Formats: sequence, C-alpha cells, structure tokens
Amino acid sequence: MSFRTVLLSKDSKISLRMNHLVVKSDKLNHIPLTEIGVLLIENPNISMSGHILNALANSKILTILCDKNHMPCSVVESVYGHHRQSKNIKKQINWNPVNSKRIWQLIIKEKISHQGRVLKSFYPEFDLESFTVYADTVEINDMTNREGHAAKVYFRQLFGEWFIRSFDDEVNAGLNYGYSLISATFSRIIKSKGYLTELGVNHTSEFNHHNLSSDLMEVFRPLVDRVVFENIEDTFDKEEKRVLLDIFNAKILINGKRQYFLNAVDIYVDSIFKYLETGNENYIKFPIWDK
Repeated sequence: MSFRTVLLSKDSKISLRMNHLVVKSDKLNHIPLTEIGVLLIENPNISMSGHILNALANSKILTILCDKNHMPCSVVESVYGHHRQSKNIKKQINWNPVNSKRIWQLIIKEKISHQGRVLKSFYPEFDLESFTVYADTVEINDMTNREGHAAKVYFRQLFGEWFIRSFDDEVNAGLNYGYSLISATFSRIIKSKGYLTELGVNHTSEFNHHNLSSDLMEVFRPLVDRVVFENIEDTFDKEEKRVLLDIFNAKILINGKRQYFLNAVDIYVDSIFKYLETGNENYIKFPIWDK
C-alpha cells in the first residue's frame, strides 16, 4: 500500500531508475514508486522528464504541482483514468436527478453536523443545539441554504467575529491551501474511476472544471478547518504548509475501519457513486469524525 507523502521544495533534478524516483539535490534520495501516495512538487524549478510524469500517473500517485507562490496549481493524471471510462461517463450523465438532489442534502447534513462538533471541541460552552437544528432542517438539494446560514455562524464562532471568508489573510490562506489539497485528491480519485469532475450533482459552474470534486469534498472541509484553527494565526509559511500536508497521514474512521486519508476518500467516493447509480442509501459510507 502506498503510504509516503513526498515533498520536493529545493531545486532538484528528478530521474527514474528501476522503478525508484531518484531525487538529486544537495543529497541523493531513492524512493520506490510503490511507496509514494502523494508527491507535492512545491518548487517550480524542479526538473523532470515526461517519462517520469507518465510513470507517476501510471502508478496512480497523487502528484500536485505548485505555482510560483507555492500554492497547489496542477495535478498530474492519466488522460484515461479507467478502462470503462466511456461506460461510466454515460452512467454519470444519466444519474437520476432525484438521487443527485438527495445526496447533496445528505452531504450538507453531514458537513454541518461535523462543523458543530468542531466548534464544540474547541469551545465547550458552545450550544450545539443550533447546529443540530441546521442539520435537521436541510431540505432536498438544500433549497433553503442551511449550508450558507451554518457557515456564516461557524466561521465567525471558530475564528472570531472579525473573520470574513473572502479576506486575504493568513487564516484564509491556510484554508485555501488545505482545501486545494483536498480538491486535488478528489479530482484524481474521481478521474481514476472513469468519471468526469466537470459534471457535479450541485455545483454546475461552466468555469469550474472540478464541480463534482467540489460537491463530494464538502464533508472533508472541516478536517482542514480544525488543522488551521490549531496551527495558523499570524503566519502562513513553510511550517504551516507542512502541517496541512500532514492531513494525508491522517487516519479516518470509515466503514468500520481506520483508513489513511487517500483510502478513506476512495471508499467514500465509491460509495457515493454506487448510491447515485442505484438509489440505495445503504451504499453510502460517510467518514465518522470522532476526533
């Protein structure tokens, strides 16, 4: 099982030898491709060949490239992620709209419930009942926008009355960085199963190439919020990014077992697709946020 998260932050030359990634910088490192789950290329000056990029994609390694500001920008992945891609895309286009609206309702209920638990864990005096009401009153397709109402209360309670999600500050930079990592994860896993990220169940923007990723990742956003709250306040630099990157090493309870982050997302995405194709809610496996 792939378990290593590899970060490349220095000027380096990357080569491939005997199915090992060879990183030549101030020292030489040999890393078996079979051990790499996530490769984050933070330094845009790193040199590698197309042959290596193909090897990373074929090995199903989540490879994320950052821009000049060291923010996740691109993902390396196969053009054809699954041998039944055409068949799966046809199924996706024909997903029952009723199922799509229902799964969005369930996703938002889960997200709000976890947001309430996050607040309760950091502020024991917080009255959880209000978030219980928000979650219980989410309608099909969240037509009354319980998500938006809960988010407004949630972020101000968590980060302070002054906090505005759209501001350019260290906390928002941390949230954006963490959400980008999760979005990249979902996009790679969705495509590896032969589905289109452009076709969402709720997000439908023509300018968003990751509508489905944006939909399904909502349940996992509070994981980033928790890490940001505990570690980021006045600075957002390399150290804080490393802490967020450690999310990939988190173990998450899902379907009765603790799984590494990538495996948990894979199980969750599979379960959502099975529901969307069958309408059977017994297939749905949400992560259980017990910590």
